[in-house]
Order: sequence, then C-alpha cells, then structure tokens
Amino acid sequence: MSLGSGAAAAGIDGMPPSWLPTTLRLVGVWDVSVTLRNCVSKQALATFPATNQFSADGSELEFGVKTPPSSRYPSLGTWHYIGPNRYTSAFRFFRFNPDGSYAGTQEVQRTITLGIDASHFSTVASVSIYDTQHHLLQSGCATETATRR
Repeated sequence: MSLGSGAAAAGIDGMPPSWLPTTLRLVGVWDVSVTLRNCVSKQALATFPATNQFSADGSELEFGVKTPPSSRYPSLGTWHYIGPNRYTSAFRFFRFNPDGSYAGTQEVQRTITLGIDASHFSTVASVSIYDTQHHLLQSGCATETATRR
C-alpha cells in the first residue's frame, strides 16, 4: 500500500478512491479549508488551510496554519467509518506559549461526509481548548471542505 502524494490521489495501490470498500474511501491526503464559526449564528469568523492524511489503519494526521508552528505540534488522531459516505474523526495537538512553555491541548471532533466520487468531503466540527490540567478554556465550532490531493 502506498499513500505518498502521487498515490494518494489514486487511492490505495493505484485504485480510484471510489472503487475502494466504503470503509476505506477516506484514506489519502486532503487539502482542507477550515472555517471557524460562531456556534449560535454559524457566522464565519476565520478561514485557513490545513492538510489531513487518513491512513487505512484508522490513524490520522493534521497540519493547520491558524497558529504559528512554534505554538503547536501537528495533530494526531483517529477516524472511523459510521455509515455510507460518513465518518467520525477526533484529533488533538499540543499548544505552546510564546516563551515555549506548555500551554495545553486543543481537541477537534468531526463528522465527515464524503462526496459520492470520493474526491471531496465536508465536515461539521467542535473544537475544545484545554489548559495544562485539561480544564476547558474555550470551545467553538467549525466547518471544513476538502479536496483529495
């Protein structure tokens, strides 16, 4: 199985993603547009790019640019198939203060809806920011759209 940048667009072992078993159609690398939203009004607050990689073993990597690299680590998480073209995803990254000290974590929970051709997806997400003792500091909402790389 190869999931490099060229193979990801073709799915697993060169197969078109739409030919994969439904439980694996999310596998690959994705260019994502994240929009943070007001949870009540749904008004867009900020939009930024990210990259996601979903592996066949259910693991996930996420790299976003909302905060500088010195302020956060890459995200690690898991994803699961929950029904036709629907998946859940949860990931977490460590946050750091400007002086480099540990600030806590940020966690994201998503429901992903995959397009019929398996070349794009959209999400609804909840975001939780925690301090170093895992006390909730802030929560928020987001939506995402993505295109397979």
